[in-house]
Amino acid sequence: MIRTGLNAKIMTIHWVVFLAGAFFGFLPGFRLLNTECRYLVFDDLWTKLRETEKSQQRRRKWWKLPLVWIDPVRGYVTANLLMQAFEASPEAKAFGRLLPTLLGGSFLLISVFIQTCGRRDVRESISPAGFLAGVLVAMLPPTVSGAAIIIGAATAIAMRNYIAGYALAMITMAGIGYVFMGISVSLAIAVAAVGLPVLLNWLRGTHMVTPVRC
Repeated sequence: MIRTGLNAKIMTIHWVVFLAGAFFGFLPGFRLLNTECRYLVFDDLWTKLRETEKSQQRRRKWWKLPLVWIDPVRGYVTANLLMQAFEASPEAKAFGRLLPTLLGGSFLLISVFIQTCGRRDVRESISPAGFLAGVLVAMLPPTVSGAAIIIGAATAIAMRNYIAGYALAMITMAGIGYVFMGISVSLAIAVAAVGLPVLLNWLRGTHMVTPVRC
């Protein structure tokens, strides 16, 4: 627990919950992949998916990649655990009541940062789309998370650009989220989480890529 100078408890840290959330969130997604995977920008990824649909040699479907089905689950579990790991005390006031959400959100953003890493030596950032989809489902009402995911994915496909998909997902989430949730710290954290890969990609001067099996 954390106490103020007057010995009043303002927050309880559930360490088991926190460590479990950190385990799922701080594990880089690329560690779940084998060395046979390639990393493709969106245009190359889309071309490969279309070629795979026409090919008769389907040794392993694209949706069987761990990042496709494990990452959304990891994102969902990570968000739930980290946001529940810190609990405000009934004695807490003002900022003390907000502190647990801010701490949980900060560690969640760190986990998103980690998911983008692993390819900086070749000037690439990994797109954590699946992980973020799980995060949104965990943190937002279905109407908000569903709209953001669908519009973000549709935009990325239509424009063949990860960044455009993330940008439209952020705008959709902020607009619809405000209607259904009002001014919300959880909404702000979710918007920041989706925008973080875009910011990191720009700051690093990298290309955003997705891993696929050869």
